[in-house]
Amino acid sequence: MEGRLATAVLGQVHEHHASLPSSNDRALAWAREGAPHGALVTADEQTAGRGRLGRRWASPAGEGLYASVVLRPAEYLGGGTGWSPRWSALGLAVGLGLRTGLERWVPEVRLKWPNDLLVHRRKLAGVLCETRWQGSTADVVVGFGINVAQREFPEELRATSLAIELSPGTCPERSEVLEAALMGLEGVLGRFFAGGFPAIRGAYEAHSAVVGQALTIGGIAAEGVGFDDDGALRVRPLGGGASRRVESEDVWLREPAEG
Repeated sequence: MEGRLATAVLGQVHEHHASLPSSNDRALAWAREGAPHGALVTADEQTAGRGRLGRRWASPAGEGLYASVVLRPAEYLGGGTGWSPRWSALGLAVGLGLRTGLERWVPEVRLKWPNDLLVHRRKLAGVLCETRWQGSTADVVVGFGINVAQREFPEELRATSLAIELSPGTCPERSEVLEAALMGLEGVLGRFFAGGFPAIRGAYEAHSAVVGQALTIGGIAAEGVGFDDDGALRVRPLGGGASRRVESEDVWLREPAEG
């Protein structure tokens, strides 16, 4: 997957590995060593890939896209080393950027708060953002996995792939998916770091898998109604009542018959 990308910055410095425990771990180590903004780590397989809350991310060799990018947010703003609270919704921005890149193949892809991309309610991609501090300097890594060539998954994963969703013979190569994903990210991240989540909220909500949908949160039936300025999900009980914020709880889509 090495080669010149059409991006302006993301991926212009690139490490590719046949196998890694985790692309995020390697990118975080590289960031501590001084990796520049946009430095990219990819791997043909991960032996200890992880998603949100430490959950395992299946990473079979040569079938999916496993990538992590080092971000220096101040590079978007022309200086500084710190981290702004208005950037707390970075994972949502990454999801929207990936969706922008993938829509040429799967325009129906939806964003499941906080870190999944779904097609027909099945997971196509996931996002994991991690930050480590060196004094006042934030090392930020955004990792993502996209199911590209996989054709079989354990049913309990409720996953899908580009190969499954597309007509035979039309599934793109992983290198093509990588370039499209990074180009989508560049545009969205520029807006996000300049204006926070409000700068991208309209686009995010337009492709949300949870707004207007019946959900289960902490065993409670609710409906997604929108997002606060920091990216927190706002829901209200299905039976009516005041809305409330959801910041970190698991959110499950209810089957249509349940709603």
